[in-house]
Amino acid sequence: MTTHTEMYGDDQLLQELFSNPSFIQLTAQEGLVDETQWLSWFDKYPRFQEVSLIARKLYELKYFESTTSVTEGYRSEVWEGIVAHLDSHPDKAARRGLGGIKIQQWLQYAAIFIAACAFGLWIYLAQTTKVFGESYATSTSKQEFTLPDGSKLWLNKYSTANYQEDASGRRLDLRGEGYLHVTKQINNGRKRPFIVEHDGLKVEVLGTRFNIINTAKTKLVALDEGRVRAAYEGRNMLMKPGEVVNVDRGVLKRLPIQSDLVNSWQTGVLDLNKTSLNEILIWLQFTYRMNIVGKLPSDVMDSTVSGQIDLSERQNVLKSLGNLYHIRISEQKDHFEISTLK
Repeated sequence: MTTHTEMYGDDQLLQELFSNPSFIQLTAQEGLVDETQWLSWFDKYPRFQEVSLIARKLYELKYFESTTSVTEGYRSEVWEGIVAHLDSHPDKAARRGLGGIKIQQWLQYAAIFIAACAFGLWIYLAQTTKVFGESYATSTSKQEFTLPDGSKLWLNKYSTANYQEDASGRRLDLRGEGYLHVTKQINNGRKRPFIVEHDGLKVEVLGTRFNIINTAKTKLVALDEGRVRAAYEGRNMLMKPGEVVNVDRGVLKRLPIQSDLVNSWQTGVLDLNKTSLNEILIWLQFTYRMNIVGKLPSDVMDSTVSGQIDLSERQNVLKSLGNLYHIRISEQKDHFEISTLK
């Protein structure tokens, strides 16, 4: 026969779990801890495995109570239901109320009650939480969109985005390239997160202007204003305005280029302000998704120029850059070749 100690774990172990700094950090994140994160944490701390199930149930109940717009009356009904369930138990000790029940007993009955009302809780959440969903796509030209929360989205050509908004926050699944001006939102005194995510690259923002490229070959974030946290494969990087990061061989790295260069497609004008040739070659590579072939002297690579170039015609862009930096840039089938003028 399985006892409730075997089913739900030891009281002392559960108390240690909820006071563990690493576990506190895990459950303190704004979004709901997903199953992969949960299992990964308990694999790292196997001594807490036996209380993993009940810890998950209690965490989820607390999360939905704190993040869903429910009334105090509904919260009271939930906890009164637990008390009523305990009062109906034949064991006299269970009738002393929550204050007189040992943690181990409370966990047993609370877990039973949570399992019994889980379906009702999800129905209630579905009825009381508004979910917005919109899809956007471009073909041969860029386009501007206004998201349901008021944020602005500029999609580059051949890009798609799916927007969802619910009580937990705002999410955008973006494939291709997009520039965002995210509006700040406050709910119950807390900033509502806005998350852009696809294929492992995740960007968390609160209110900012930034560019993101998320394709099979290129994953890049360029921040113009505000603050974002870029994450990939379990690693994250807090970005400052003007910075650009990309995924290089599975690792997030900062690029030696200003963000306004990367974001120039949105305005249609390449604004050069003492911009080095080294930055321009990086910009060419990411803008046209083509490698650079050739080697130039360091003094040429470090040379800087100022001015503006219309981006509507690629050949005009290459010719203008060549004239400004006194080099030759020729477009081949799958790459750009650079060389000095003879």
